[in-house]
Amino acid sequence: MLIVTIACPNEAANAQSDNGTLGVGNWLTVSSNLDAGYRRTQFFLPHYNTALFQWDSRVELWLPPFQRDHRWGPYFRVAGIAGSERKAWQNGWLGGPGLGVQLYPLTGFLGPVRMFAEYNFTHYWGEDFPGQGTSFRPRNQARAGLDYWKAANVNATDHYWWAEVWNSLYWQSANEFTNRYDSVILGNSVRIGVRKAHSGAISTVTPYVALENSLSKYRRVGLADCSLQPDRRNPQNPCDFFWENGLLLGGGLRFAPSLGRLDTSKKGWLSRFVIYGEYLNIATYYGPTAPSSFPRFDIRMGVSANVGQWYK
Repeated sequence: MLIVTIACPNEAANAQSDNGTLGVGNWLTVSSNLDAGYRRTQFFLPHYNTALFQWDSRVELWLPPFQRDHRWGPYFRVAGIAGSERKAWQNGWLGGPGLGVQLYPLTGFLGPVRMFAEYNFTHYWGEDFPGQGTSFRPRNQARAGLDYWKAANVNATDHYWWAEVWNSLYWQSANEFTNRYDSVILGNSVRIGVRKAHSGAISTVTPYVALENSLSKYRRVGLADCSLQPDRRNPQNPCDFFWENGLLLGGGLRFAPSLGRLDTSKKGWLSRFVIYGEYLNIATYYGPTAPSSFPRFDIRMGVSANVGQWYK
């Protein structure tokens, strides 16, 4: 697993300090990751043109001893996705709710590496075809592994650079169309930008480069042999999973104002807020390649925010 530490040692050591959290004392915290916006393409359609809202929230109970270098405890998760198109993959409860346990081992040395195991109840209300229904879709999902969320200087207009890094390596039992997914997934996302610091409104507008990487199981099988295929009317064989085995490269422009009193580091509630527009292009597929008629790029615009300390 790729672990990228972009904070200085003191910053990493304070990632789990009580001063930068939203909750009650040092034993109960709340954190959320929210994103709402527009997507140009989808895995199969070049002009999908959908509005999309995604959210993932945790209410976290920390058990004694309350050490910032070794925090652990159970959590309650609520996560979902909703879109203007009716496709099931973008309309469902992904953690509705979920229960898990997490551990941040040696934060001062490893940074915010989180070990977790969780069980999620799922429910999809979208339909891919009229009358198809959602009864075949999984009603539960188990996940276990590692992740790493780190952000630096995102809304700090007095710094000349900013970065956001997410890395994960985990096992997952189900996806949106089969409970026999049973795959180990490696995911990475990096965004790094620059700004003209100490320049008023100009400092809030920053260009950036972006990288997204995903690797899971894939296999080449004939459509008739694919036990994971829920609907034979879909001409694309989902066993190939080409959409989650590739590297995307691109860039964008974002508006990231100083949060001032809203920042949780100053005992507020909002720890990150950006308005963005970006373009990503598939640089390569690692396994099966999508047919040439399928889109190789995506245009995204939206608003992204964090409540509490989701990014550390």
